[in-house]
Amino acid sequence: MTRVVGHFDLDYFYAQVEQIEDPTLRGLPVIVCVYSGRTEDSGVVSTANYAARDLGVKSGIPITVAKNRLKGVEAKFIPMHREKYEAYSERIMLLVRERTDMLEQTGIDEAFFDITSRSGGSFERAKEIGLEIKRQVLQQERLTCSIGLAPNMIVAKLASDYQKPDGLTVVVPEQVKGFMAPMPVDKLYGIGSKSSALMRELGVTTIADLAKADLTLLEGPFGRRLALQLHDAANGTDEQPVVERGEATQLSRIITLKKDSRVVEEILEQLTPAIEDLHKRVIEKRLFFRSISIIGILPNLSVRSRTKTLEKPTAEMSAVRDNGISLLSSLLAETGEIRRVGIKVADLTEASEQSSLADFLR
Repeated sequence: MTRVVGHFDLDYFYAQVEQIEDPTLRGLPVIVCVYSGRTEDSGVVSTANYAARDLGVKSGIPITVAKNRLKGVEAKFIPMHREKYEAYSERIMLLVRERTDMLEQTGIDEAFFDITSRSGGSFERAKEIGLEIKRQVLQQERLTCSIGLAPNMIVAKLASDYQKPDGLTVVVPEQVKGFMAPMPVDKLYGIGSKSSALMRELGVTTIADLAKADLTLLEGPFGRRLALQLHDAANGTDEQPVVERGEATQLSRIITLKKDSRVVEEILEQLTPAIEDLHKRVIEKRLFFRSISIIGILPNLSVRSRTKTLEKPTAEMSAVRDNGISLLSSLLAETGEIRRVGIKVADLTEASEQSSLADFLR
């Protein structure tokens, strides 16, 4: 089966969130800053929207430089609100996670994912999944994102950057080399300014140049191991798997309720198909779980959760349902109405790690 990997990237994330929450900012250059506190303008630009970027304001430049470049222009400089962005990120990554086989979050606003199983190795089907993720992020959070789909992580990252903002780029295996060839070599994931400067000294300026470069030429400045990795990357060869990180050993499903509710029975009726689907995935993957969580997203979009750790791993449907009901009741007692609700099982182990298959089936 052909491998299908994606890269998901929220467009100018911090600035876009600020625009969503304050519509008067639309059309203006918006710059989210990290202020140091030494003086009124000391600090650096964290994120700028495209209106600001078009005027020369980029991430990482001093705030004073940004203000000089925008002199005479109506622009909005906003201090970073990290907790707010993290709340958006948490909700969105939950949404993406439930529509993919594996998710590797690499930042607050981006992640790699694998959808080989869900797509059946079909890039046509993968495109439909990518479009659905984009639709859901826009519908649920009012944010745009860019997605790249390709046979591996390196090409997927290039693809997500290709049509920003709000892009979806699909690169099938036979298009990989042609897609990558004309790009500057520093577009390759992991190649920074120092590496690209060394390559320019070797006459390597494009990915095509790197793909054709003599390995012995690259070994001098980079060493044999890194030279091989760079050469493979330029040729579109990348076997590294998408690997879950942090709260990685988990499976989850999340739904949007027909209307905001605080009635356990009403919510449970809508959540039951998701619980059944989650249990089906546990069985198909031959997994045990040891913790169960209910996740609630409130009308104000804040996220709350309740978790229970079991005495021993299990794969039983009753454990998911019964504990889910108890946790949901506890959550609603604190929060009142919720807008979206999810179920998650975590602390996963494979059936092969248990004492016997009979134990798993029991």
